[in-house]
Amino acid sequence: MPTQTQTKKKVNRDKCRVLTPKFRVSYPHVFKPQAPKPGDKLKYSITMLFPKNADLSGLKEAMKQAKIAAYGPNKSEWPSDLQSPVNDGDDPKYADNEGYKGHWVIKASSNEDQKPGVVDENVEEILDQSKFYAGCYARAHLLATTWEYMKKHGVMFILDHVQKLGDGKAFGGKKPADQVFTPVNTDESFEESEGEEDFM
Repeated sequence: MPTQTQTKKKVNRDKCRVLTPKFRVSYPHVFKPQAPKPGDKLKYSITMLFPKNADLSGLKEAMKQAKIAAYGPNKSEWPSDLQSPVNDGDDPKYADNEGYKGHWVIKASSNEDQKPGVVDENVEEILDQSKFYAGCYARAHLLATTWEYMKKHGVMFILDHVQKLGDGKAFGGKKPADQVFTPVNTDESFEESEGEEDFM
């Protein structure tokens, strides 16, 4: 028989879903699940970077509904140690992370048996994994829910689906191949230089 908390979650599940505004993609693992740490369960995941002036009211409401679904509408009955999934990209711990400054950082994940849909601007499935990369822009469909682990409590986002909205400068500095090479006339052969050159 379901507990009162489980019943609340079932009733309010749709209210906990949200379509995010546009964000910058970081650490995308949406094609193949990864283990966050050795020994952890495999998960699909994505880190979303939202400008601090972005309208995140939808995300806030989904988080609120997740708390109500789990603990009821009376805030005084909510755990006092509830942890938020929202982090500050200006925190010194993100100093070495490209693109984090001036952004809110939110991670979403799903279990290995719940692969998210990954589509492009035309809602067509992205099959070429190189087309969805850290640095591009996207939006996501998420489910806010609560978690409890070792007497700690918090809110998290489950990744349902993600849609690429546009290209951006790839994080890491690696340029696409078409920006590195130029067309080659296959009718011409490269002439070998005479003699030997010393690399040392």
